[in-house]
Amino acid sequence: MSDVLGRWWRAFKRFWHSRDALVYLSFVLLATIIWFTNAFSTRREVTIIMPVTYTHIPDDYIFATPPTDHVRVSVEDEGIDLFRNRKRRYTLAIDMTDYIHGEEGTFMIPMDEVRTVIVQQLVGDAGLAAFAPEVLTGTYTRQHEKTVPVVYTGQVKPAAQHQLCGEVAILPRVASVYGTEQDLAGVEQVETAWTDFEGVQDTFVTRLPLIAPKGLRVVPDSVSMQVIAEQFTERAMQLPICAPDLSSEGQVLHLFPSQVTVTFRVGTAWFNKVSEGDLEAYVELPQDGTDHLGVQVTNRNPHITHIRVKPEEVEYLIENYDSHSDGGSAAAVQAH
Repeated sequence: MSDVLGRWWRAFKRFWHSRDALVYLSFVLLATIIWFTNAFSTRREVTIIMPVTYTHIPDDYIFATPPTDHVRVSVEDEGIDLFRNRKRRYTLAIDMTDYIHGEEGTFMIPMDEVRTVIVQQLVGDAGLAAFAPEVLTGTYTRQHEKTVPVVYTGQVKPAAQHQLCGEVAILPRVASVYGTEQDLAGVEQVETAWTDFEGVQDTFVTRLPLIAPKGLRVVPDSVSMQVIAEQFTERAMQLPICAPDLSSEGQVLHLFPSQVTVTFRVGTAWFNKVSEGDLEAYVELPQDGTDHLGVQVTNRNPHITHIRVKPEEVEYLIENYDSHSDGGSAAAVQAH
């Protein structure tokens, strides 16, 4: 067996180094050129699947039965143009402006219009051989509308040493829901798809899809979400405690102490812009049997977060004033 292979190999080397090999390769190359020339100059037919989209549909209309979503198109062309048509991505956009009206009905896109839209998509000198279906049909119906708020679902976590500035902003804040009156009765809001964002440290903007309730249509189908994060530092302020005015009842409410220390986080860019007007410490009217009053803080600055108060409770004293006939007054004190 090895002797046979050896003889074949020596014969192949003799042929490869002879003039016959060059002649052979020349004929192979010429035949290849002739084949490609014939292939690219011959008109052939190829089938293309074109998806169909329906445009300019009024928001309050839906398809009662799903219309045709693709058309099979047979195209004739030659050479490289045939390859280009086969690889190109097509979309047949059907304008529904003139086909939807009234409360409900059936539409029919005639063959001539479908043909025109297909031909406009073809490249080069391609010819349209056939397409199916030749007529696009479907049914539609008009829906009731209800406007509901958009609710963000998910969580946003700022990066280390950062905080969120204000709430998550959603635009638009409302959406229109379309469906039957019965289906819309139980819809009070539309939620975004659940998202989880971590490590946010600057202004972050993205789009979120809206989840349409089953059998209903939501417009728009997505909303813009904006989150602002900023690096923070801590700051402390001394604030007087605002007490309720009891003068109409002939009383004065005294607090001990009368001011508190408020510690909070604030964005570094806003550190020197915070003023006492951004925060207000206050107590509410004492209830019977209450020995101490809890201190609460009103925050008017969205850049201020994580507020802590010290002390959290204060003692109080109510002073009563009784008028006398001589015009003077006597004070009675209730200590707590």
